[in-house]
Amino acid sequence: MLTKKIIIFFCTLTFLAGCKDSEPLALAGYTYGEFTYLSFPFTEEVEALFVTKGETVSKGQKLMQLVNFTAENALRIAEENVLAEQALLHNLETGERQAALNMIHAQLERAKSAASLAKRQLERQQRLYKEEMVSVAEWEKAKEDYVQKNAQVKELLHQLEVKELPARQAEINNQKSRVESATLQRDKARWDLQQRTLFAPQDALVYDILYQPGERPAADRPVISLLSPDRIKIRFYVPEKRLGEVHTGTRIKVYCDGCSRPLSARINYISPQAEFSPPVIYSTKRREKLLFMAEAVPVKEDLPFIKTGQPVDIEVVSDE
Repeated sequence: MLTKKIIIFFCTLTFLAGCKDSEPLALAGYTYGEFTYLSFPFTEEVEALFVTKGETVSKGQKLMQLVNFTAENALRIAEENVLAEQALLHNLETGERQAALNMIHAQLERAKSAASLAKRQLERQQRLYKEEMVSVAEWEKAKEDYVQKNAQVKELLHQLEVKELPARQAEINNQKSRVESATLQRDKARWDLQQRTLFAPQDALVYDILYQPGERPAADRPVISLLSPDRIKIRFYVPEKRLGEVHTGTRIKVYCDGCSRPLSARINYISPQAEFSPPVIYSTKRREKLLFMAEAVPVKEDLPFIKTGQPVDIEVVSDE
């Protein structure tokens, strides 16, 4: 009888020892999301919010807008500067405006008429001088008047020729540079205005709104966080002795509280470096054991059933 009890005692110890050393078949893990944090490149007051926390938004949907009074005025000024510089360039390339040229033409016609009259007067005075009917002074006065009137005609002809020509190439090149500079300033002002409105970069869930209208976030400080469905992942930990069971592409089953059925996912990353059990899955059974972190992407049809932060159990599905 005593011998039988001793045998039962040792069998029990062996069984308990085996239970203590056995590894659980399920791997521990949790779900998490890789969030997209949106921010403004300026420090300015929030003027309007177009979405609510928990709302699903589409790519390109307007989310939030800053006060843009200053940016709008800067763009208007920049656009006016471009038009002004372009007008100057056009004048340099085409010569004087037609109205100014018409004025010079009119002055030239009057000068020609005056020169023609002065020429006839000189010819008359010259005949009278030969007949000794006028003095030398009168003849010389008529001659001087003709020379002046003729010089005025030549001066106006020269002005007309110069003003009909385009500006020197160096002046044109300099003005072209001014037009390019004004265009760049306009483009920057337009970009600044556009950056004062946030749009959704992809279909996503508005996970959190960090600033409300009237508040003034600092430049580059996150104001909205988004969670795209394809950025939800499952992170779990594999003991060293079970590394041979998993590799990139391995299918896994995911068990979670509240899930009516196991969810499917595929491993897309396995850490090359071991680490101790993280606090999020720490237990007495896994204490001081080296584990390898792995990540998996849920299949598309199972994404609606996964919430971030859920603890999960992982079952590796055989490739066979």
